[in-house]
Order: sequence, then C-alpha cells, then structure tokens
Amino acid sequence: MNWSGGRRISTQDSHFHGRFLMRTNRLLGVLLALAVTAGCSSTERHPGEAAPVGSPEADVSPIASATPSVTPAEPTASTKPPKPPKSPKPTAPTATATSGRPGGGPGSVIRETHWRNANVRLLPFCGESDDVVAFRDGSNGHDIPCRILPGGARPVYGEFLVEEPANAQSREDALVLVELGNPGAARQQALVPVQLGSDGQTLEAWPVIRGDAPSAAGDKMMTFTSYRLAGQTVVTTVKRLDGKTENRRYRQAGMYGPWEQF
Repeated sequence: MNWSGGRRISTQDSHFHGRFLMRTNRLLGVLLALAVTAGCSSTERHPGEAAPVGSPEADVSPIASATPSVTPAEPTASTKPPKPPKSPKPTAPTATATSGRPGGGPGSVIRETHWRNANVRLLPFCGESDDVVAFRDGSNGHDIPCRILPGGARPVYGEFLVEEPANAQSREDALVLVELGNPGAARQQALVPVQLGSDGQTLEAWPVIRGDAPSAAGDKMMTFTSYRLAGQTVVTTVKRLDGKTENRRYRQAGMYGPWEQF
C-alpha cells in the first residue's frame, strides 16, 4: 500500500489507473489515425491537383462557344438564274406630251376621243371636199385613203394651241398622225393639231405639219418615227427618204399661221 498526498493508495488502485491511461492513449491514437486517413482520402480537389484513383469526376460546366453556329442561308432571288430576255417587239411611232400650260387632266373630253372612228373638221390634207372627214376603222374609205394613227401610232395631249377667246376655259389639245395614200404607192404623212370647238365637243383641225413629199416613183416616203410637245413647240424624229434619221422642231408662224421648221 502506498501513500500519496496524505492519502493511502492501494496496489489495486494503481493498476486500474495505469490501465485507464493506456486505453486513453490508444483511443487518442485511433482518432488521430482516422483524422489523417480522412484528410488523405478526401475527393475535394483544388485547381491543378490530381484526383485520387477511382474518385468521381469533377462536375465541369460546359463552356459556351464564342463562335455562333452558321446556318446555311436559303437561296435568294438574286442567286436564281436570270430569265432570258424577251424578243423585242416592233416599235410604232412614239408620242410624248409635255404641255407648256396646265392641261385639262386625264378626264378631259379630248382624251376620251375614239380616234379610229372620229369626225374631224377642217382637214383638207386628206383630199376631201367635205367640211368633215369621217374616219371609220381608222380610214376615211376613199380610193386614195387617209388613215389616222397608222402603224399603231398614238396621240399626244397638251395645251399648245391658242384659245379663242383668250379668257375661254382652258382645254387640252391633241396632236395626231395621219397618212394619205395607198400602201405600195406614193404616200405622205402629216401631224395634225386638233382642238375642241366652242361647243366643247367638235374636233377641229389646225394647219398640219407636212412631211416631205414622196419620191417621184412613189416607192419612198418620209415618216415621223416619234413626236412630242415641248411647250408650244413640236419636237419630232423623222426618217428621211434616204433612210437617215433627223431631229426636227416646228413652231407656228403667227397665231394661226402654218408650221415652220426651225
């Protein structure tokens, strides 16, 4: 039996105390070993560190590509093969109106004229003794016919003739092509200025712009290939007897006088 601090300690108590210390030390050693093992087997990885063999793969989010995907574009109309050009159609004498004064507009009376069946006063160029030339289906029907708007020609509209009286309501005038003579024989063309009469209905011709006289044999003639109005001037393109083209301008000599080339 031992004495310690004034207290008597038995041999049995000493053995018990020693065994308790040994068990405590062993328990601490096991806990320390477990802690070290857990730290070495952890699956948490830092950038640049290798993972243990058999550890689960890291959850890596996909990185979006900075280059957008390209979808083939559908063919546009510009990539389609061009259509073949159409064959040119025969051209008729062209006519363009350029009025020098405000006109009567698209609804004016003279624009409603059916020229192939029109009655025109004061047109001696057609060789008639009557005061009125009556066109039917484009011709006056005489042995030496006078045809209006031959070859698909068109009228020109605009205010280019003097109104009478001067304070009368302004109306549009017309310029139409006529041709005198039989096909295959001597023929001559003329541009006819036409104005509405005082009643607002009757078609009255003014002095005409004559083309050149045909050849002596009658096998060649001058034709008006185009005509237009520029104010009170008539601008034309003609095909002469020699086959060459020429631009011509006409104006009236005086208020009611004949037309002259200038």
